[in-house]
Amino acid sequence: MLTTIRERAQGWIAWVIVILISVPFALWGINEYFDAEKKVVVAEINGNELISQDFQQQLQRQRNAIRQQFGGKIDNKIFESLAFKQRVLKKMLIQRLVAADIQKQNYQIGDQQLASFLRSNPSFQTNGSFSPELYAQAVRNNGLSPSAFESQIRMGNIVEQLRQGFTRSVISNDAELDDLLRLQQEKRNFRSVSLTGKSLIDKIDISEADIKQYYDSNKKRYMTPEEVRVEYITLSLADIAKQIQPDEEALRTYYQESKDRFVRPELRKVQHILLAISSDASDEEIKRIEKLASDLASQLQEGKDFAELAKKFSADKVSSEQGGDLGYIEKAVMDAAFDKKAFSMQKGEISGPVRSRFGIHIIKLNDIKPKTSKRFDEVRELISKEYALREASQRYGQMAEELKNIVYEQPTTLQPAADALGLKIVSTEWFSRAGGQGIVKKRPFIDSAFTEDVLLEGLNSEVVETSQDTLVALRLLEHREPKQMLLAEVSDEIKGMLLKQRSKELLAKRVGELVKDLQSGKTTLTQIAETEVLQLANHKEVARSGNPSLSAVLVREVFRSPVSDEGKDNAAGSVELENGDYAIFSVTKVLPGNPKDVPVNIRDQIRFVITQRKGEDLFSDYEKGLYESADIVIYKDKL
Repeated sequence: MLTTIRERAQGWIAWVIVILISVPFALWGINEYFDAEKKVVVAEINGNELISQDFQQQLQRQRNAIRQQFGGKIDNKIFESLAFKQRVLKKMLIQRLVAADIQKQNYQIGDQQLASFLRSNPSFQTNGSFSPELYAQAVRNNGLSPSAFESQIRMGNIVEQLRQGFTRSVISNDAELDDLLRLQQEKRNFRSVSLTGKSLIDKIDISEADIKQYYDSNKKRYMTPEEVRVEYITLSLADIAKQIQPDEEALRTYYQESKDRFVRPELRKVQHILLAISSDASDEEIKRIEKLASDLASQLQEGKDFAELAKKFSADKVSSEQGGDLGYIEKAVMDAAFDKKAFSMQKGEISGPVRSRFGIHIIKLNDIKPKTSKRFDEVRELISKEYALREASQRYGQMAEELKNIVYEQPTTLQPAADALGLKIVSTEWFSRAGGQGIVKKRPFIDSAFTEDVLLEGLNSEVVETSQDTLVALRLLEHREPKQMLLAEVSDEIKGMLLKQRSKELLAKRVGELVKDLQSGKTTLTQIAETEVLQLANHKEVARSGNPSLSAVLVREVFRSPVSDEGKDNAAGSVELENGDYAIFSVTKVLPGNPKDVPVNIRDQIRFVITQRKGEDLFSDYEKGLYESADIVIYKDKL
């Protein structure tokens, strides 16, 4: 329609159309344009607003995570569904409710706990030691300021501690554990026969009339797929970065601007023993801890093993397991009093008691790595890549905006955009909505090719992101409508399908009759095996986990089934197997598991799983309680 108007509207008629379109814009369109800059609220929670910008950012993060998980093979319609958006929104609202409750309860993560987490996090380590460079890179990758990133980590740690608090509050007694172990360790004896529909195919007659009748009733199933050929242009951050060749002066300037990143501060390898003092400790308790600290310091001066005392006395449970080892630390990471002492000691020295806001420390300095700076030539390759990526990112943003504008303003050709941005127009082979190879398997690309604007109007598609930092615009070259396939083309396919369908129906019916006879006592599995010429299999002491030679579906049904009376198969059952065959089985004996036979380490592992599951259930109930008691308003039209 838009193309027709553009081509046919001439002279005074065109002006009438313009006026008719302009009047509504004058009445409300301009207001909408200016109002677009206003804050859009998607939900309110206990009087606090959740704005669209935050919601859209979280939506995009969820989309990217799912695409990465499924390799991009996901239908974009899922992301646009109201159900998906509501799930993401509910998760955000729950996170905010938990955060608000944490603040209300005044839960906090101290600087030392935060530093300990950062030091022990493998994501921020190089060769087992904390790397300031990796930490700075993580901050940049998250698009946050250092303080915001730190706040995010603090909140994540508090939530995890809260979650673990629920888990630690769970009691898993031995009786409960033993009951579960009896079930898990249970074994069963059973007999079975397998029946296949292949033997029934010879008894089935599929006539030409049957084939034609099915074809006539299901013609829509036998259509060629709708197919298109398109041409497209791609704007990629990686491609732009490859084209950037920075000169020496630019790299040296970048090095000077980023020099602090390539300086490793002085690092000191320390151990400590922490004797914690709570904020409400009595004077008597403080004196007791001070005396213990003095005694420990004296023992260490006399040659006692530091690691041994740390494991026994230190309240820092993270480091005490490593004999009090904190690894290499830099200035301003630890508490100020701890920091001052640690960076004034000599290698091998053991301090006396040091008071901090956490309690009393005894510190041992094991090693010193002096401050070092990496020379330009040592980091030239890294700088070159970073510089190119930085410049490319700036260009990418500008070029992306220009691409969108040109593709929209000149909607009947990609050539102007290709010329302006130096992009190559590429043509695809024929492909359907199922996609193809290369870029044609990307769901955003496929969806764009089959939009109304592209197929019916002959316009350029919108610019879509097919993967991170890669934008594509396309337009139609050729279109094939679905076409009815001839009966002769699909006759063999229909015959095979009908044979399979009818043999399956006959097999299911026959199995049902046999099971009924078994349960009524008219026959036994032994007699069925003889009559039907089947192999009767006797399975002994089959565990719930099964074994490679048995169908998992069969084993699952066996453990759901009651036991037949001795010498009978009156509790027989049946199940369709993975390959379409059927198994008829009868459980002859149940061998309960003996919890005493389970090794202690396995018992501990299963107890841990029980506790974790119960803890997760409690935490979910806690989140559910917060959500249900909150005053929440959701504006679905804004999602």
